[in-house]
Amino acid sequence: MRRSVTSCEYHPRSIVASLGCHLVAIGLLVPASRVIAGEDRPDAVDIGCQKQLFADDYIIGEMDNVYRVMNRPVKYDGNPVLELNPDQKPGSKELIVVSGSVLYDEEECIFKMWYEGANYDWSNNVVCYATSKDGIHWRLPNLGLIEYNGSKENNIVFEKGIGEMAPGVMKDPATTDPRRRYKMIYKRAGRGWPLQGINTASSPDGTHWSIWTRDDVIEKSDSPNSVLWDARLRKYIAHTREWEGSKKTRVVLQSESDDFVNWNNAKVIMRPDGEDPPGSRQFYNMEWMPYENVYFGFLAVYHAGARGPNWDKVDVQLTYSRDGRHWLRLGKRQPFLSNGTEPGSVDWGQIYVMQHPIIVGNEIWIYYVGFKGLHWATQRHQLQGSSVNLCKLRLDGFISLDPGGAGVVTTKPFRMSGDRLVVNANAMHANVKVEILDERGRPIKGFSADDCRTITGNKVRHIVRWRGGADVSRLKNRPIALRFHLERCKLYSFMFRPAVRE
Repeated sequence: MRRSVTSCEYHPRSIVASLGCHLVAIGLLVPASRVIAGEDRPDAVDIGCQKQLFADDYIIGEMDNVYRVMNRPVKYDGNPVLELNPDQKPGSKELIVVSGSVLYDEEECIFKMWYEGANYDWSNNVVCYATSKDGIHWRLPNLGLIEYNGSKENNIVFEKGIGEMAPGVMKDPATTDPRRRYKMIYKRAGRGWPLQGINTASSPDGTHWSIWTRDDVIEKSDSPNSVLWDARLRKYIAHTREWEGSKKTRVVLQSESDDFVNWNNAKVIMRPDGEDPPGSRQFYNMEWMPYENVYFGFLAVYHAGARGPNWDKVDVQLTYSRDGRHWLRLGKRQPFLSNGTEPGSVDWGQIYVMQHPIIVGNEIWIYYVGFKGLHWATQRHQLQGSSVNLCKLRLDGFISLDPGGAGVVTTKPFRMSGDRLVVNANAMHANVKVEILDERGRPIKGFSADDCRTITGNKVRHIVRWRGGADVSRLKNRPIALRFHLERCKLYSFMFRPAVRE
Protein backbone atom coordinates (compact mmCIF):
# COMPACT_ATOMS: atom_id res chain seq x y z
CA MET A 1 0.00 0.00 0.00
CA ARG A 2 1.25 3.53 -0.77
CA ARG A 3 0.16 6.70 0.93
CA SER A 4 0.88 10.32 0.12
CA VAL A 5 2.09 12.05 3.27
CA THR A 6 2.25 15.50 1.70
CA SER A 7 1.14 16.94 -1.61
CA CYS A 8 4.70 16.86 -2.91
CA GLU A 9 6.01 13.44 -1.99
CA TYR A 10 5.74 9.92 -3.34
CA HIS A 11 6.05 7.98 -0.12
CA PRO A 12 6.09 4.21 0.44
CA ARG A 13 4.49 4.08 3.88
CA SER A 14 7.16 3.78 6.55
CA ILE A 15 9.33 1.57 4.28
CA VAL A 16 8.95 -1.40 6.58
CA ALA A 17 10.74 -4.61 5.75
CA SER A 18 7.66 -6.17 4.16
CA LEU A 19 7.53 -3.34 1.63
CA GLY A 20 11.27 -3.27 1.12
CA CYS A 21 11.40 -6.45 -0.96
CA HIS A 22 8.58 -5.24 -3.19
CA LEU A 23 10.18 -1.86 -3.79
CA VAL A 24 13.52 -3.44 -4.68
CA ALA A 25 11.72 -5.65 -7.15
CA ILE A 26 10.12 -2.74 -9.01
CA GLY A 27 13.30 -0.70 -8.88
CA LEU A 28 12.25 2.29 -6.78
CA LEU A 29 14.14 1.16 -3.71
CA VAL A 30 17.81 0.29 -4.13
CA PRO A 31 20.13 -1.04 -1.42
CA ALA A 32 23.06 1.34 -1.07
CA SER A 33 26.65 0.13 -1.13
CA ARG A 34 27.89 -0.94 2.28
CA VAL A 35 31.27 0.60 2.98
CA ILE A 36 32.79 -0.43 6.28
CA ALA A 37 34.77 2.22 8.09
CA GLY A 38 38.12 1.02 9.37
CA GLU A 39 41.78 1.91 9.63
CA ASP A 40 41.87 2.95 5.97
CA ARG A 41 39.23 5.63 6.33
CA PRO A 42 39.51 8.22 3.52
CA ASP A 43 40.69 11.73 4.14
CA ALA A 44 37.96 14.06 5.31
CA VAL A 45 36.26 15.91 2.45
CA ASP A 46 35.54 19.60 3.05
CA ILE A 47 31.76 20.15 2.66
CA GLY A 48 31.70 23.62 4.20
CA CYS A 49 28.01 24.60 4.44
CA GLN A 50 26.99 22.77 1.27
CA LYS A 51 23.89 20.58 1.38
CA GLN A 52 24.54 16.86 1.04
CA LEU A 53 22.18 14.67 -0.99
CA PHE A 54 22.08 10.90 -1.30
CA ALA A 55 21.92 10.14 -5.03
CA ASP A 56 25.18 8.19 -4.66
CA ASP A 57 27.71 7.15 -2.01
CA TYR A 58 29.76 10.36 -2.19
CA ILE A 59 29.12 11.19 1.48
CA ILE A 60 27.88 7.79 2.66
CA GLY A 61 30.31 5.53 4.47
CA GLU A 62 28.19 2.73 5.89
CA MET A 63 24.53 1.71 5.78
CA ASP A 64 22.77 -0.99 7.75
CA ASN A 65 19.19 -1.94 6.82
CA VAL A 66 18.71 1.32 4.91
CA TYR A 67 17.67 1.70 1.26
CA ARG A 68 18.04 4.40 -1.35
CA VAL A 69 14.59 5.32 -2.70
CA MET A 70 13.61 7.30 -5.79
CA ASN A 71 10.59 9.45 -4.93
CA ARG A 72 8.14 10.35 -7.66
CA PRO A 73 6.58 13.81 -7.93
CA VAL A 74 2.85 14.22 -7.42
CA LYS A 75 0.85 15.53 -10.37
CA TYR A 76 -1.10 18.72 -9.71
CA ASP A 77 -4.82 18.11 -9.26
CA GLY A 78 -5.67 21.11 -11.45
CA ASN A 79 -3.83 19.87 -14.56
CA PRO A 80 -3.60 21.00 -17.25
CA VAL A 81 -2.32 24.47 -16.38
CA LEU A 82 -2.20 25.51 -20.04
CA GLU A 83 -4.23 24.02 -22.88
CA LEU A 84 -4.74 25.68 -26.25
CA ASN A 85 -8.21 26.27 -27.67
CA PRO A 86 -9.88 25.34 -29.87
CA ASP A 87 -8.86 21.68 -29.75
CA GLN A 88 -6.73 20.62 -32.67
CA LYS A 89 -8.45 18.42 -35.24
CA PRO A 90 -6.60 15.94 -37.46
CA GLY A 91 -5.21 17.82 -40.46
CA SER A 92 -5.96 21.29 -39.03
CA LYS A 93 -3.86 24.42 -38.50
CA GLU A 94 -4.83 24.85 -34.84
CA LEU A 95 -1.79 24.69 -32.58
CA ILE A 96 -0.84 22.32 -29.79
CA VAL A 97 2.07 22.63 -27.36
CA VAL A 98 4.91 20.22 -28.15
CA SER A 99 7.88 21.41 -26.05
CA GLY A 100 9.16 24.44 -24.21
CA SER A 101 11.03 26.28 -21.46
CA VAL A 102 9.78 27.78 -18.20
CA LEU A 103 11.54 30.10 -15.77
CA TYR A 104 10.76 32.35 -12.84
CA ASP A 105 12.04 35.85 -13.53
CA GLU A 106 13.24 37.14 -10.16
CA GLU A 107 13.71 40.66 -11.53
CA GLU A 108 10.11 40.94 -12.68
CA CYS A 109 8.60 38.49 -10.14
CA ILE A 110 6.75 36.55 -12.81
CA PHE A 111 6.77 33.09 -14.39
CA LYS A 112 7.59 33.04 -18.10
CA MET A 113 7.08 30.29 -20.65
CA TRP A 114 8.18 29.84 -24.25
CA TYR A 115 6.50 26.90 -25.95
CA GLU A 116 6.61 25.47 -29.41
CA GLY A 117 3.22 25.43 -31.07
CA ALA A 118 2.67 22.92 -33.88
CA ASN A 119 -0.07 22.50 -36.45
CA TYR A 120 -1.28 18.97 -37.09
CA ASP A 121 1.40 17.95 -39.60
CA TRP A 122 4.17 20.02 -37.94
CA SER A 123 4.80 21.83 -41.24
CA ASN A 124 5.04 25.36 -39.78
CA ASN A 125 5.80 25.40 -36.08
CA VAL A 126 6.13 28.62 -34.06
CA VAL A 127 7.48 29.78 -30.70
CA CYS A 128 4.83 31.29 -28.40
CA TYR A 129 5.07 33.23 -25.14
CA ALA A 130 3.01 33.02 -21.94
CA THR A 131 3.24 34.55 -18.46
CA SER A 132 1.86 33.79 -15.00
CA LYS A 133 1.90 35.50 -11.62
CA ASP A 134 1.50 32.28 -9.65
CA GLY A 135 2.75 29.54 -12.00
CA ILE A 136 -0.74 28.05 -12.20
CA HIS A 137 -2.88 30.52 -14.14
CA TRP A 138 -1.24 31.41 -17.45
CA ARG A 139 -1.90 34.38 -19.72
CA LEU A 140 -1.34 34.28 -23.50
CA PRO A 141 -0.68 37.94 -24.40
CA ASN A 142 -1.87 39.31 -27.73
CA LEU A 143 1.46 40.62 -29.00
CA GLY A 144 0.65 41.37 -32.64
CA LEU A 145 4.17 40.53 -33.79
CA ILE A 146 3.95 37.66 -36.27
CA GLU A 147 1.20 36.67 -38.67
CA TYR A 148 -0.09 33.13 -38.44
CA ASN A 149 -3.07 31.68 -40.23
CA GLY A 150 -3.99 35.13 -41.59
CA SER A 151 -3.80 37.10 -38.29
CA LYS A 152 -1.32 38.80 -35.97
CA GLU A 153 -3.66 38.57 -33.00
CA ASN A 154 -1.65 35.93 -31.18
CA ASN A 155 1.19 35.33 -28.73
CA ILE A 156 3.73 34.15 -31.31
CA VAL A 157 7.25 35.58 -30.89
CA PHE A 158 9.37 33.60 -33.39
CA GLU A 159 9.00 31.47 -36.49
CA LYS A 160 11.10 30.41 -39.46
CA GLY A 161 8.38 29.42 -41.90
CA ILE A 162 8.94 25.67 -42.10
CA GLY A 163 8.96 22.58 -39.93
CA GLU A 164 9.61 22.12 -36.23
CA MET A 165 12.13 24.16 -34.25
CA ALA A 166 12.46 22.34 -30.92
CA PRO A 167 13.49 25.60 -29.20
CA GLY A 168 15.38 25.90 -25.95
CA VAL A 169 15.09 29.35 -24.32
CA MET A 170 16.98 30.87 -21.39
CA LYS A 171 17.43 34.21 -19.65
CA ASP A 172 21.17 34.65 -19.41
CA PRO A 173 22.43 35.61 -15.93
CA ALA A 174 26.01 35.96 -17.22
CA THR A 175 25.56 38.32 -20.17
CA THR A 176 26.68 41.95 -20.18
CA ASP A 177 24.90 42.67 -23.47
CA PRO A 178 21.30 43.85 -22.84
CA ARG A 179 20.39 43.11 -26.46
CA ARG A 180 21.02 39.42 -25.82
CA ARG A 181 19.63 39.00 -22.34
CA TYR A 182 17.45 36.16 -23.65
CA LYS A 183 18.95 33.42 -25.79
CA MET A 184 17.49 30.61 -27.87
CA ILE A 185 18.76 27.56 -29.71
CA TYR A 186 16.52 26.04 -32.34
CA LYS A 187 16.56 23.46 -35.10
CA ARG A 188 17.64 25.03 -38.39
CA ALA A 189 15.51 23.29 -41.00
CA GLY A 190 12.34 21.24 -41.18
CA ARG A 191 11.61 17.61 -40.56
CA GLY A 192 13.28 14.71 -42.28
CA TRP A 193 16.81 13.42 -42.82
CA PRO A 194 19.64 14.05 -42.52
CA LEU A 195 19.51 15.59 -39.06
CA GLN A 196 19.66 19.36 -39.07
CA GLY A 197 21.96 21.57 -37.05
CA ILE A 198 21.32 24.25 -34.45
CA ASN A 199 21.01 28.00 -35.03
CA THR A 200 20.70 30.69 -32.36
CA ALA A 201 18.52 33.74 -31.73
CA SER A 202 18.59 36.49 -29.11
CA SER A 203 16.22 39.01 -27.57
CA PRO A 204 16.39 41.97 -25.17
CA ASP A 205 12.99 41.20 -23.60
CA GLY A 206 12.02 37.61 -24.45
CA THR A 207 9.40 38.66 -27.01
CA HIS A 208 11.27 40.50 -29.80
CA TRP A 209 13.68 37.99 -31.29
CA SER A 210 16.31 38.25 -34.00
CA ILE A 211 18.35 35.50 -35.60
CA TRP A 212 21.87 35.56 -34.22
CA THR A 213 23.65 32.83 -36.19
CA ARG A 214 22.46 31.36 -39.48
CA ASP A 215 25.17 28.75 -39.90
CA ASP A 216 25.01 25.62 -37.76
CA VAL A 217 26.67 26.24 -34.42
CA ILE A 218 25.94 22.69 -33.30
CA GLU A 219 26.09 20.15 -36.08
CA LYS A 220 23.50 17.58 -35.05
CA SER A 221 20.02 18.03 -33.68
CA ASP A 222 16.82 16.06 -33.73
CA SER A 223 14.48 17.36 -31.00
CA PRO A 224 13.68 18.65 -28.40
CA ASN A 225 16.67 20.85 -27.51
CA SER A 226 17.60 22.59 -24.26
CA VAL A 227 20.19 25.13 -23.13
CA LEU A 228 21.32 26.68 -19.84
CA TRP A 229 24.13 28.73 -18.40
CA ASP A 230 26.04 26.49 -15.96
CA ALA A 231 27.48 28.71 -13.25
CA ARG A 232 29.70 25.89 -11.96
CA LEU A 233 31.29 25.08 -15.30
CA ARG A 234 31.10 28.73 -16.42
CA LYS A 235 29.81 27.63 -19.80
CA TYR A 236 26.63 27.48 -21.85
CA ILE A 237 25.46 23.88 -22.01
CA ALA A 238 23.19 22.54 -24.77
CA HIS A 239 21.55 19.13 -24.98
CA THR A 240 20.52 17.78 -28.38
CA ARG A 241 20.00 14.29 -29.74
CA GLU A 242 20.96 12.14 -32.71
CA TRP A 243 20.53 8.67 -34.12
CA GLU A 244 23.26 6.13 -33.39
CA GLY A 245 23.86 2.69 -34.83
CA SER A 246 22.02 2.73 -38.16
CA LYS A 247 19.06 4.60 -36.69
CA LYS A 248 18.26 1.91 -34.14
CA THR A 249 18.79 4.10 -31.07
CA ARG A 250 18.70 7.75 -30.15
CA VAL A 251 21.31 9.25 -27.81
CA VAL A 252 21.66 12.51 -25.87
CA LEU A 253 24.48 14.88 -26.86
CA GLN A 254 26.07 17.67 -24.85
CA SER A 255 27.78 20.71 -26.38
CA GLU A 256 29.54 23.52 -24.51
CA SER A 257 30.32 27.14 -25.34
CA ASP A 258 31.93 30.18 -23.76
CA ASP A 259 30.09 32.73 -25.92
CA PHE A 260 26.94 31.01 -27.31
CA VAL A 261 28.41 31.24 -30.84
CA ASN A 262 31.38 28.89 -30.86
CA TRP A 263 30.48 25.43 -29.59
CA ASN A 264 32.67 22.38 -29.12
CA ASN A 265 31.95 19.06 -30.81
CA ALA A 266 28.95 17.40 -29.22
CA LYS A 267 29.68 14.37 -27.03
CA VAL A 268 27.33 11.56 -26.12
CA ILE A 269 26.37 11.82 -22.44
CA MET A 270 23.50 9.32 -22.33
CA ARG A 271 23.01 6.25 -24.51
CA PRO A 272 21.04 3.02 -24.06
CA ASP A 273 22.90 -0.08 -22.95
CA GLY A 274 22.28 -3.77 -22.37
CA GLU A 275 20.09 -3.09 -19.32
CA ASP A 276 17.56 -1.21 -21.46
CA PRO A 277 14.90 -3.39 -23.10
CA PRO A 278 15.30 -3.60 -26.90
CA GLY A 279 12.11 -1.60 -27.41
CA SER A 280 13.14 1.20 -25.04
CA ARG A 281 16.39 2.42 -26.54
CA GLN A 282 15.40 5.76 -27.98
CA PHE A 283 16.24 8.71 -25.74
CA TYR A 284 14.30 11.70 -26.99
CA ASN A 285 15.85 14.39 -24.82
CA MET A 286 17.22 15.05 -21.36
CA GLU A 287 16.23 18.28 -19.68
CA TRP A 288 18.29 18.97 -16.59
CA MET A 289 18.92 21.32 -13.69
CA PRO A 290 21.85 22.17 -11.42
CA TYR A 291 20.75 21.31 -7.88
CA GLU A 292 22.91 22.00 -4.83
CA ASN A 293 26.18 20.10 -5.39
CA VAL A 294 24.83 17.76 -8.10
CA TYR A 295 22.75 17.86 -11.29
CA PHE A 296 19.48 16.07 -11.96
CA GLY A 297 18.29 15.16 -15.45
CA PHE A 298 14.93 14.12 -16.84
CA LEU A 299 15.37 11.57 -19.61
CA ALA A 300 12.47 11.13 -22.04
CA VAL A 301 12.42 7.47 -23.17
CA TYR A 302 10.44 6.43 -26.22
CA HIS A 303 9.14 2.87 -26.07
CA ALA A 304 9.01 1.62 -29.65
CA GLY A 305 9.03 -2.13 -29.08
CA ALA A 306 6.34 -4.76 -29.44
CA ARG A 307 2.77 -3.79 -28.59
CA GLY A 308 2.13 -3.66 -24.86
CA PRO A 309 1.10 -1.16 -22.17
CA ASN A 310 4.04 1.17 -23.01
CA TRP A 311 3.98 0.75 -26.78
CA ASP A 312 4.45 4.00 -28.75
CA LYS A 313 4.57 6.02 -25.51
CA VAL A 314 7.15 8.33 -23.93
CA ASP A 315 7.83 8.52 -20.17
CA VAL A 316 10.62 10.07 -18.08
CA GLN A 317 13.48 8.52 -16.12
CA LEU A 318 15.66 10.28 -13.53
CA THR A 319 19.39 10.82 -14.05
CA TYR A 320 22.11 12.61 -12.13
CA SER A 321 25.67 13.86 -12.44
CA ARG A 322 28.33 15.09 -10.05
CA ASP A 323 30.27 17.14 -12.61
CA GLY A 324 27.68 18.02 -15.27
CA ARG A 325 29.38 15.86 -17.88
CA HIS A 326 29.13 12.26 -16.73
CA TRP A 327 25.61 11.05 -16.13
CA LEU A 328 24.07 7.99 -14.47
CA ARG A 329 20.51 6.80 -14.05
CA LEU A 330 18.61 6.48 -10.78
CA GLY A 331 15.70 4.33 -9.65
CA LYS A 332 16.76 1.24 -11.62
CA ARG A 333 15.40 2.87 -14.80
CA GLN A 334 11.83 2.86 -13.60
CA PRO A 335 9.75 5.91 -14.62
CA PHE A 336 10.27 9.00 -12.50
CA LEU A 337 7.28 10.57 -14.25
CA SER A 338 4.79 8.01 -15.55
CA ASN A 339 2.07 8.25 -18.19
CA GLY A 340 -1.53 8.62 -17.13
CA THR A 341 -3.33 5.34 -16.59
CA GLU A 342 -6.58 6.16 -18.40
CA PRO A 343 -6.87 6.65 -22.20
CA GLY A 344 -7.75 10.27 -22.85
CA SER A 345 -5.95 11.60 -19.75
CA VAL A 346 -3.69 14.59 -20.33
CA ASP A 347 -0.46 12.54 -20.38
CA TRP A 348 -1.60 9.06 -21.35
CA GLY A 349 0.55 8.95 -24.49
CA GLN A 350 3.69 11.02 -23.97
CA ILE A 351 5.52 13.14 -21.37
CA TYR A 352 8.33 15.65 -21.94
CA VAL A 353 9.74 17.72 -19.06
CA MET A 354 10.09 21.42 -19.88
CA GLN A 355 13.39 23.20 -19.29
CA HIS A 356 13.85 23.45 -16.38
CA PRO A 357 12.22 22.64 -13.00
CA ILE A 358 11.86 25.58 -10.61
CA ILE A 359 12.25 25.74 -6.83
CA VAL A 360 9.14 27.38 -5.37
CA GLY A 361 9.27 27.69 -1.59
CA ASN A 362 9.76 24.21 -0.15
CA GLU A 363 8.81 22.45 -3.39
CA ILE A 364 10.31 21.66 -6.77
CA TRP A 365 7.86 22.47 -9.56
CA ILE A 366 8.28 20.35 -12.67
CA TYR A 367 6.39 21.54 -15.74
CA TYR A 368 5.89 19.03 -18.51
CA VAL A 369 4.12 18.68 -21.84
CA GLY A 370 1.68 15.81 -21.81
CA PHE A 371 0.10 14.23 -24.89
CA LYS A 372 -3.19 12.40 -24.87
CA GLY A 373 -2.21 10.75 -28.12
CA LEU A 374 0.48 8.16 -28.85
CA HIS A 375 3.77 9.10 -30.46
CA TRP A 376 2.68 8.35 -34.02
CA ALA A 377 -0.88 9.68 -33.64
CA THR A 378 -0.55 11.88 -36.73
CA GLN A 379 0.43 8.91 -38.88
CA ARG A 380 -2.87 7.27 -37.93
CA HIS A 381 -4.87 10.51 -38.33
CA GLN A 382 -5.65 10.44 -34.62
CA LEU A 383 -5.91 13.22 -32.02
CA GLN A 384 -2.55 14.47 -30.66
CA GLY A 385 -4.08 16.42 -27.78
CA SER A 386 -1.29 18.09 -25.78
CA SER A 387 -1.12 20.50 -22.83
CA VAL A 388 1.25 21.95 -20.23
CA ASN A 389 1.00 20.24 -16.85
CA LEU A 390 2.61 20.53 -13.45
CA CYS A 391 3.88 18.07 -10.86
CA LYS A 392 5.53 18.81 -7.52
CA LEU A 393 8.25 17.27 -5.38
CA ARG A 394 9.34 18.28 -1.91
CA LEU A 395 12.63 20.16 -1.61
CA ASP A 396 15.57 17.71 -2.00
CA GLY A 397 12.96 15.01 -2.60
CA PHE A 398 14.47 13.19 -5.58
CA ILE A 399 16.20 10.51 -3.49
CA SER A 400 15.77 9.53 0.16
CA LEU A 401 17.31 7.04 2.53
CA ASP A 402 14.62 4.82 4.06
CA PRO A 403 15.18 2.20 6.73
CA GLY A 404 13.63 -1.23 6.59
CA GLY A 405 11.88 -0.56 9.90
CA ALA A 406 14.98 0.70 11.72
CA GLY A 407 18.44 1.29 10.32
CA VAL A 408 21.70 3.21 10.66
CA VAL A 409 23.59 5.44 8.22
CA THR A 410 27.14 6.61 8.90
CA THR A 411 28.77 9.22 6.70
CA LYS A 412 32.33 9.33 5.52
CA PRO A 413 34.66 11.68 7.41
CA PHE A 414 34.29 15.34 6.44
CA ARG A 415 35.04 18.87 7.59
CA MET A 416 32.35 21.53 7.85
CA SER A 417 32.16 25.26 8.57
CA GLY A 418 28.68 25.77 10.06
CA ASP A 419 27.15 26.35 13.48
CA ARG A 420 23.96 24.27 13.19
CA LEU A 421 23.13 20.88 11.69
CA VAL A 422 19.96 20.98 9.58
CA VAL A 423 18.24 17.80 8.39
CA ASN A 424 15.50 17.37 5.76
CA ALA A 425 13.44 14.38 6.90
CA ASN A 426 9.92 13.03 7.09
CA ALA A 427 9.65 11.47 10.53
CA MET A 428 5.91 12.04 10.83
CA HIS A 429 5.27 8.50 12.03
CA ALA A 430 8.69 7.69 13.48
CA ASN A 431 11.91 9.39 14.53
CA VAL A 432 15.50 10.28 13.72
CA LYS A 433 18.50 10.68 16.02
CA VAL A 434 21.93 11.96 15.02
CA GLU A 435 25.27 11.57 16.70
CA ILE A 436 28.55 13.19 15.73
CA LEU A 437 31.68 11.02 15.61
CA ASP A 438 35.34 11.95 15.91
CA GLU A 439 38.07 10.98 13.45
CA ARG A 440 38.28 7.51 15.05
CA GLY A 441 34.56 6.87 14.72
CA ARG A 442 33.70 7.43 18.39
CA PRO A 443 30.78 9.59 19.57
CA ILE A 444 31.96 13.03 20.64
CA LYS A 445 31.03 13.89 24.21
CA GLY A 446 27.73 15.76 24.27
CA PHE A 447 26.82 14.69 20.71
CA SER A 448 25.97 11.02 21.16
CA ALA A 449 22.68 9.45 20.14
CA ASP A 450 21.64 9.38 23.79
CA ASP A 451 22.27 13.13 23.99
CA CYS A 452 20.27 13.86 20.83
CA ARG A 453 16.73 15.14 21.07
CA THR A 454 14.54 12.92 18.93
CA ILE A 455 13.55 14.43 15.57
CA THR A 456 9.90 13.92 14.74
CA GLY A 457 7.50 15.45 12.24
CA ASN A 458 7.81 16.28 8.56
CA LYS A 459 10.06 19.28 7.87
CA VAL A 460 12.55 20.27 5.22
CA ARG A 461 14.64 22.03 7.89
CA HIS A 462 14.86 20.21 11.22
CA ILE A 463 17.51 21.82 13.44
CA VAL A 464 19.25 19.02 15.31
CA ARG A 465 19.61 19.60 19.04
CA TRP A 466 21.41 17.73 21.77
CA ARG A 467 21.15 18.16 25.53
CA GLY A 468 23.61 21.00 25.31
CA GLY A 469 21.74 22.71 22.50
CA ALA A 470 22.15 23.01 18.72
CA ASP A 471 25.54 24.76 18.61
CA VAL A 472 28.18 22.68 16.81
CA SER A 473 30.57 25.56 16.06
CA ARG A 474 33.37 24.07 18.16
CA LEU A 475 33.54 21.19 15.68
CA LYS A 476 34.29 23.42 12.69
CA ASN A 477 37.16 22.41 10.39
CA ARG A 478 37.97 19.19 12.26
CA PRO A 479 37.40 15.67 10.88
CA ILE A 480 33.99 14.40 11.96
CA ALA A 481 31.28 12.07 10.72
CA LEU A 482 27.54 11.76 11.32
CA ARG A 483 25.64 8.65 12.32
CA PHE A 484 21.90 8.74 11.67
CA HIS A 485 19.66 6.36 13.61
CA LEU A 486 16.53 6.05 11.47
CA GLU A 487 13.18 4.49 12.30
CA ARG A 488 10.30 4.31 9.80
CA CYS A 489 11.24 7.63 8.20
CA LYS A 490 12.66 9.25 5.07
CA LEU A 491 15.97 11.14 5.17
CA TYR A 492 16.51 13.49 2.21
CA SER A 493 19.54 15.62 3.01
CA PHE A 494 21.64 17.32 5.63
CA MET A 495 23.72 20.48 5.80
CA PHE A 496 25.54 22.72 8.26
CA ARG A 497 24.69 26.40 8.23
CA PRO A 498 25.67 29.55 10.11
CA ALA A 499 23.65 30.40 13.19
CA VAL A 500 20.61 32.62 12.69
CA ARG A 501 17.89 33.79 15.04
CA GLU A 502 15.88 30.73 16.03
